[in-house]
Amino acid sequence: MGSAKASAATTVIPDISEWQGKLTASKVSNLKSQVSFIINRRQYGANYQDKYATNNTNLYTKYGIPFGEYDYATFTSAASAKHEANVFYQHSNKNAKFYVLDYEENDVTSGSTNSAVKAWYNQMRSLTGKKLIFYSYQSFATAHANTARKSFDAQWIANYSSKPTIQTDLWQYTNKKYVPALKESVDASTILNSSKPITWWIGGAQSADTSTPTYFTSAVTSVTTTKKIYLYDSTSFKKSHRVVTVQPGTKVSVSGLQKRSTGSYYFETADGRYLTANKNYVQ
Repeated sequence: MGSAKASAATTVIPDISEWQGKLTASKVSNLKSQVSFIINRRQYGANYQDKYATNNTNLYTKYGIPFGEYDYATFTSAASAKHEANVFYQHSNKNAKFYVLDYEENDVTSGSTNSAVKAWYNQMRSLTGKKLIFYSYQSFATAHANTARKSFDAQWIANYSSKPTIQTDLWQYTNKKYVPALKESVDASTILNSSKPITWWIGGAQSADTSTPTYFTSAVTSVTTTKKIYLYDSTSFKKSHRVVTVQPGTKVSVSGLQKRSTGSYYFETADGRYLTANKNYVQ
């Protein structure tokens, strides 16, 4: 299939795995001026670690190249996806700016593919506040993860013949981009969503500064935290009124939803405490 043209980035955003070999210091030093950032494969499922992931990501760190890491998924169920996420995070280089679920083959034999993808997301979100990215081909994304993919902080979509027609923040537009420092052609991507420029990808942890707040606007009985939050004993949400620290992945029962004059929303618990209704922090 012919490669589509992309002109949104002046430098390449390649994804690199053991197929590009064990990178050397000189290659990575030269690579720095040729890439915006790199997305590196960490593993092929829970049972196979990329041969050169540790070597390569250590070199990116040494030479100051921002990078993310990806897990090529082979999970077979929600429980398997949770385990795979644990292994991925355990082995990842903690200098990674973001983490990617590369979901492009269906190995799920128990439960739905959407529930497995969501289980991977939920487990990773309980382990890290960094950005979580969903990757797939457009046709596979819509067929097998059409609801779960929307929980992720961004979508990285491969479509070599034309621009994707689904929500795409990062577009993998070719598998034949020549990179002089590597002396070979690789998969490459470019930014499609101007609200998530290169600085968004390499900025580290997801936060209210990089995500436009969206709120629950109708009552629910419980929410699950996706980042560390606090329960307050006052609706002012001032630091001095924090009474409980709640870790990511915690289910919190709520009894009411209130709206401020500023347009933001917050939840009330049965025992009279308050927490944010911002979907960047609870879901």
